[in-house]
Amino acid sequence: MSLIIYFYSQIVSKVFSHEKALREQAKKMNVESLRANQQGQTESAELRIAKAAITVCGLFVASWTPYAVMALIGGFGDQSLLTPGVTMIPALCCKLVACIDPYVYAISHPKFRIELQNRMPWLAIKEADTVSTATEASNAQNSTATT
Repeated sequence: MSLIIYFYSQIVSKVFSHEKALREQAKKMNVESLRANQQGQTESAELRIAKAAITVCGLFVASWTPYAVMALIGGFGDQSLLTPGVTMIPALCCKLVACIDPYVYAISHPKFRIELQNRMPWLAIKEADTVSTATEASNAQNSTATT
């Protein structure tokens, strides 16, 4: 578990250092952002990926910690505490997180969130449409060229 935490933390730290370097470079160039499609988009894809990785890592730790505690109690503690019903709870937690992980990745994707917002407006998901400025510019050129 410590290796997983270490490697995920390294991924997250690299993403944040990359974002910091981009902001510093943009400041040197006197521009707001180096990203072409930054208009209205508050988070970059790297930050969304880092957040999903942190969430998955947190879910992993939260689900496997009860199992590890149960294994330690079984190996070094009072084994009479481990009834069949008690041992089922950590095992179910471990299996549950494998089912939840795909939803974490799906919810972190902006297009999925937009579709979820359209189909279930009562969830109050506030996600702006992700249309790049290049697409908007080409659409504007096409409309002026045809008229």
